[in-house]
This record gives sequence, structure tokens and C-alpha cells, in this order.
Amino acid sequence: MKKILIILGIFILIGLIYFFVFPYKVKRICFGDVCPNNGGVYLLYTFPYTKEQCLQKGGNPVEGFAWGPVYAGCSPIDHELSR
Repeated sequence: MKKILIILGIFILIGLIYFFVFPYKVKRICFGDVCPNNGGVYLLYTFPYTKEQCLQKGGNPVEGFAWGPVYAGCSPIDHELSR
């Protein structure tokens, strides 16, 4: 039982370090079923900020239009990495 708790603690510690050391992720986002024309590759924060939290943080909300407005995440930069 003690070994399992130590191993679990190590995994939790690694997860926390990863979360704080790597706060960004690169993600391909498609809005609707028209991809890649209606989407792209974006740099996003790992934490799932709401649109309001993103604006308060000074980030740029990644929004698109599928069958209605779609919020895909919060980006620290104001452009796509590629199309």
C-alpha cells in the first residue's frame, strides 16, 4: 500500500510540474466539417479558460463559425501558427 501511494504521489508531482512548466499546447482546430478551410493550428493555453477569463488575462479568444459561433479556447498570441 505504501509503494502505491509513493508511486501515485510521484505521478501527481510530475503532472503538476508538467502543467506549470508547459502552460501552452499546439492544437489543430476545425470549425464545423469544413477543414482545413474553416480552422487552423493554434497555440492555446493548457488551462481551459472561458472567453471572459481569456479577455481578462489579456489573451485572444479563438472563435469560429460552424453552425453557430464556436469558442475553441484562449490563445496568448493573436495569430494562427499556420493554415
